[in-house]
Amino acid sequence: MKKREQDLRLTVYFVLVVLVFFLLVSRLFYLQIIQNQQFMQLSESNRLRLIQIPARRGDILDSKGNIVATSVPVFSVFITPSEDLDLESIAHKLSNIIDDPDITAENIIETVEKQTRKYEPVEIARLHWGEKAWEIMAKLEENRQELPGVSIEERPMRYYPHGELLGNILGYVGKISEDELEKYSMYKYSMQDWIGKTGIERFAELIRYEDGRVIGLKGQDGVHQIEVDANNRKIQELVAISPTPGYNVVLTIDLELQRALEEAMDEVIADVKKKNPKAMAGGAVVLDVKTGKILAAASRPTVNPNDFVDGSFAEKKDYYNDPKKRPLYNRVFQAQYPPGSTFKLVTAMAALEKGVNPKESLTCKGAYWKPPYIKCWNVHGRVNLYSAIGESCNTYFQEAGRRAGIDKMVEIAKEFGLGEKTNALGIINESSGLLPSPQRKKEQYQPIIENKYRTELEALEEEYKNMLEKAESAEEQEKIKRNYENRKRILEAQYKIDLNFYTKWQPFDTYNTSIGQGSNNYTIIQLANYVATIANGGKRYRPYLIDKVLSPDGKVVQEYKPELIKEVSVSDTTLAHVRRGMKAVTEPGGTAYFLFKDFPSHIGVGAKSGTAQTGRSGDRKNKDFHGVFVAFAPYDNPQIAFACIIEYGESGGGSAGRVAKAVFEEYFGLKEKEKEEREDMS
Repeated sequence: MKKREQDLRLTVYFVLVVLVFFLLVSRLFYLQIIQNQQFMQLSESNRLRLIQIPARRGDILDSKGNIVATSVPVFSVFITPSEDLDLESIAHKLSNIIDDPDITAENIIETVEKQTRKYEPVEIARLHWGEKAWEIMAKLEENRQELPGVSIEERPMRYYPHGELLGNILGYVGKISEDELEKYSMYKYSMQDWIGKTGIERFAELIRYEDGRVIGLKGQDGVHQIEVDANNRKIQELVAISPTPGYNVVLTIDLELQRALEEAMDEVIADVKKKNPKAMAGGAVVLDVKTGKILAAASRPTVNPNDFVDGSFAEKKDYYNDPKKRPLYNRVFQAQYPPGSTFKLVTAMAALEKGVNPKESLTCKGAYWKPPYIKCWNVHGRVNLYSAIGESCNTYFQEAGRRAGIDKMVEIAKEFGLGEKTNALGIINESSGLLPSPQRKKEQYQPIIENKYRTELEALEEEYKNMLEKAESAEEQEKIKRNYENRKRILEAQYKIDLNFYTKWQPFDTYNTSIGQGSNNYTIIQLANYVATIANGGKRYRPYLIDKVLSPDGKVVQEYKPELIKEVSVSDTTLAHVRRGMKAVTEPGGTAYFLFKDFPSHIGVGAKSGTAQTGRSGDRKNKDFHGVFVAFAPYDNPQIAFACIIEYGESGGGSAGRVAKAVFEEYFGLKEKEKEEREDMS
């Protein structure tokens, strides 16, 4: 009995052992044979990484091949996120090692957590070449075992070798935003990419080529496959696809002319600021009158694009965010200014086209003889068209404007591009300006007057509604109603008076417009293009800032040519009379004679100065003026046109005119010639 029971137990144990063994073998077979491929793939994905190799951004060059924006190598610190990574601990250790107030543990964690793609490296910091960078990298290497997932890669960083010079034109680059990533998803950006934010950097980021291809500063990223260890450390590189550099962009800008322009502006603004603390800003531009090329353009206050890539922005954010300085606001293309007396050239052309004889004279006694008797800045006596332009006589041009009529002035101004965007190639967010006209005045003020009347009428109705509710008798109610009707009639009468006065064109509107005041507001690029059109005989070109685009191997893949927008209907004779008047500005008796009296005779300058009321809230009406100056040269064979506005510069000749002089001296090499002559004499 006992033996039989013992044999049964042994049999049960044996069956259990065989069953367990069978299950183990089956599981092993399933894992090793059936699931072999799947686990191999998981293993490979855990140890293999695809790492993006950023393409080198294309260079930006001036018209003579000088590099104004390029890329230099820097060391980038990355964290590769994974499920088992102790991010908080690593972030604190990294923050202590890097020792940068802007790279805190909290910022590191936030940056990494924004990354939605697992195992893709996230850039935490950039280490610029120098002693500190080497110290940080040495510490990172020493603490390698405590920093799993942390790696260092050499990457290209945008660099602007001339700093602030040309800063507003070049713009800057920055980390791509989520909105931009979605908007440009077809161009294969990643969250680690940098993208053009403003200026040429943005405009030329992606340029559509003639055959539909997209070229531009952005290159095509490469990729390399690497093997990593358990701490996400690189063991070896397996496969690599090299990146394709971006295209190079050649500007129409002449760097030395640009330098002369900016230095002159800085000097003038510093001098003006001594008299008026409000002075800190302005803009200027130089055009080739025969093509529309932008040879130089500067806005003040300025921008240093390096601040946005090398970490300096944090120290200067108060400057860049200052609501008065607004350095990121390009005043050449975006700001709108009253043109002052520079608009008188439009009035002159309109009057001449209406049959006014340029030699006919009138007497300026210091004010126009029609209401509201707008004053002239001087008592000029007898003046004709030429002397009126030369001496900037308000009285003459108010009469010229009356004879020409507002419709003719508006027609001429439109032909020369005032009050509309120039659509300059290479410029983003250009403003359109404002050309006053009877139609625009009505469109601008009628809604304002109607809204004012409607609001006052509703308030009146509410007032009398409450009074009626409180009335204690029918007699009192009747009295309230009569009073209401009387006040309503008075309000309606005032509405008609206001509507007629504010929405209908008045004679004084014509007089104000004719001398460049009133609602006149234009951009500096519009003023320059308008003068270039006068200078070249009536051909209005589209201004452009990009000359050509080069492939990475130096081949021209896109070249921009002059684009004629319009040939004005103004006669050659009229244009010649106006140019002759502009020449009088720089001759004895002219408002800018003192600036150009020493210029050689073969480089005659045609110009027009302006002193424009700012029209800004809080400014003194008869004391705060912008200095405006436009010019072209040489007079006999015009090559370049110039426009400049110095905010609170008072007289155009005494502020913006000084900038024009410096620019013309540089362009025509007059300083160099003077130097050579002095050396020959010695």
